[in-house]
Amino acid sequence: MLFKKKEIEIKIKLYSGLHKEAAIDNYNPDEGYICKIPKGSRVRSVVKKLGLPDIYSLAYFCNGQRIGIFTKLRNGDELSCFRPSGGG
Repeated sequence: MLFKKKEIEIKIKLYSGLHKEAAIDNYNPDEGYICKIPKGSRVRSVVKKLGLPDIYSLAYFCNGQRIGIFTKLRNGDELSCFRPSGGG
């Protein structure tokens, strides 16, 4: 008997022009992108599937909290991805 891994739904919001580099059709910056991923997925696997460049140099937030690429995502999470910037 085969078991299908349970899926969860998350929202992805891309900033700093990352939506232009992602493999997402018709991305809406105001609403983000809703996607289904396998339960237990980590940020790293989701970002790789999006095709974002140099995933280790980006900043990630989940529900407003800074997280790392090995953080597991849960159903209903909002993942935000940024290019870090500085200024003064």
